[in-house]
Amino acid sequence: MRIDSAKWVHLPNTYEKKTQPETKPELTRQTDQLSISAEARARFEEPVKHPERLEKINALKAEINAGTYTRDAREIAKRFLQG
Repeated sequence: MRIDSAKWVHLPNTYEKKTQPETKPELTRQTDQLSISAEARARFEEPVKHPERLEKINALKAEINAGTYTRDAREIAKRFLQG
């Protein structure tokens, strides 16, 4: 058995080869877009005709802004199932 063979001389060079560092592609930040139709915009800007409904809307807005708006998930699920 010959240990001083020519192929053994080049073997360490294969492990010492420098590899190109992987370049990571730049991630592009995708944003959501929302488009509202003219009809929907008109309905949104339309004044509320019933004063009691306006009071309820204002109360809900106040709860949401205060961070106290909570609803029972089971009750919401029941309403979905009822149709």
